[in-house]
Amino acid sequence: MDRINIIGLGGIGSYLSEFIIRYVAHSPKKNSLISFVDGDEYETKNLNRQIFTKGGKKAKSQKEKYEDNYSEMLFQDICSYVNEHNIEDIIKDGDITFVCVDNHKTRNIISNHAKKLNNCVIISGGNEYTDGNAQMYIRKDGIDITPSLTDYHPEILNYTDRSPEEMSCEELSKSSPQLIFANITAAIQMCWLYYNMSNESVERSEVYFDGLTMCSDSKIRKPKN
Repeated sequence: MDRINIIGLGGIGSYLSEFIIRYVAHSPKKNSLISFVDGDEYETKNLNRQIFTKGGKKAKSQKEKYEDNYSEMLFQDICSYVNEHNIEDIIKDGDITFVCVDNHKTRNIISNHAKKLNNCVIISGGNEYTDGNAQMYIRKDGIDITPSLTDYHPEILNYTDRSPEEMSCEELSKSSPQLIFANITAAIQMCWLYYNMSNESVERSEVYFDGLTMCSDSKIRKPKN
């Protein structure tokens, strides 16, 4: 049984959940365990760019949304933000993890933990208003197959931001504006990385996109040792 974690259920994660679950449900791996991870609650102000059917905790809402329609799959909700204390309980050896968060500190925590595992797949995506990127980190038998999240991203390695659980309600309410089309594009690029990984095509482990120029640019990179 594959274990798939979807961390962050906002603009990117809510769409990615829909795409990945539908794809996996009609594949040989349809008996996978899907874990929804997010400590946040849905807010009506985000209806313009997020998929949700009701308010409350995002992770719990997503679990209830899918478990009635996909009986062969298992779902669990983890209504917490990822931090140094719970990361080992969330991402375990052999897991496939989609990282849909909007801060570099959480990405850094996930990257550091993943480097300690023998086997894992981390697919991370993010976006600004009209552009963004997605990247894939694969570790197999204790060896980096593709670059880690921090190898080519000093902004993740040397983060200056804070995780959501460290921010006040006032700070959270002042989040940068997001565009639904950029959110969906980041989610789709993450899905393509997952598809390519499933078919053992991992040479191109990162892709950038720009909605205004209508261009995508994939990268061939080696892990930094």
